[in-house]
Amino acid sequence: MSEYTVKRNGKEELAFSGELLVTLDDREWMGVTPNWWELSLYKTSVGKYILASTFHVNYPHRRKLHGAICFSSAEAVREYLVRDCNGPSMIAEALLNRAARRDDAFRTRPLAPSRRAPASGHPAFTFAPRHGTAGFHSGTA
Repeated sequence: MSEYTVKRNGKEELAFSGELLVTLDDREWMGVTPNWWELSLYKTSVGKYILASTFHVNYPHRRKLHGAICFSSAEAVREYLVRDCNGPSMIAEALLNRAARRDDAFRTRPLAPSRRAPASGHPAFTFAPRHGTAGFHSGTA
C-alpha cells in the first residue's frame, strides 16, 4: 500500500492509503487538444474506491480543475460511470476495462444502458467541482 493525496478545488486535499488501479486521459482518443480530461481510480486500504478527475484547461487561460468522489464498491463506480456520468464514453469504458485487469471486483458483466433517470444519488461528475456538491467529499477515506 502507498500513501496518496488527491487535490480538490475549493476543498482540502484527500489523503488515503491504497493502490492506484488506473490512470488515463482522453488524449488517447482525442489526440493533441488544448483541453483534456484525466481520470485516476484508486482502491483504498479499507476497500473503498476514489475516482479523481483533473480537467486540464489551456485555452483560453491555463488552469487545472480537480475533483474526487468516494465510492463504497466497484459496482457503485461502474454504475456512476455508465449511468450517471453523461452516459457511456470511451474514457469511462477504458477506465472500467483497465480496472478489471487489476481488481477482480470490476470483472463482471457490464451494466445495460438505462432509459430512466439516474437513481444512485450521486451528482453528475463534472470537470469542475461545484460549491456544495455532496459527491465531493472532504477529509480522509
